[in-house]
Amino acid sequence: MSVIADIKLLNWLIDKLLAYSDKHKVRVNEAIASIHTAWSHTYDYLRNQEGEYIPNQELSDFWNHAAQATRLIDQDLANQLQDKARFWIHPDLARQNRILLLTEIQDEVERLNLKF
Repeated sequence: MSVIADIKLLNWLIDKLLAYSDKHKVRVNEAIASIHTAWSHTYDYLRNQEGEYIPNQELSDFWNHAAQATRLIDQDLANQLQDKARFWIHPDLARQNRILLLTEIQDEVERLNLKF
């Protein structure tokens, strides 16, 4: 009887781990998608503004969403994305933390892709 109970427990644990793995993949996918959206809109904006940094609430919202989607996966990256969101509210303010460049964000997305 004990062996059957152990097998049932093991089966239950495996099911839980698989469900956790699937949820984690969904979260990583959502984070990558939201970062890519923010990145694309920022790139397009800068290309059309000839690289001029002008406050932009919409870009800030995109980066806030990316930070929120990333928070449960990578706290450090989420904090950096939050800094990026603050940057777009007031681009001219002096910063304590360095703001990630778009090329560095692409590197972070590649790192997140490895979590699949």
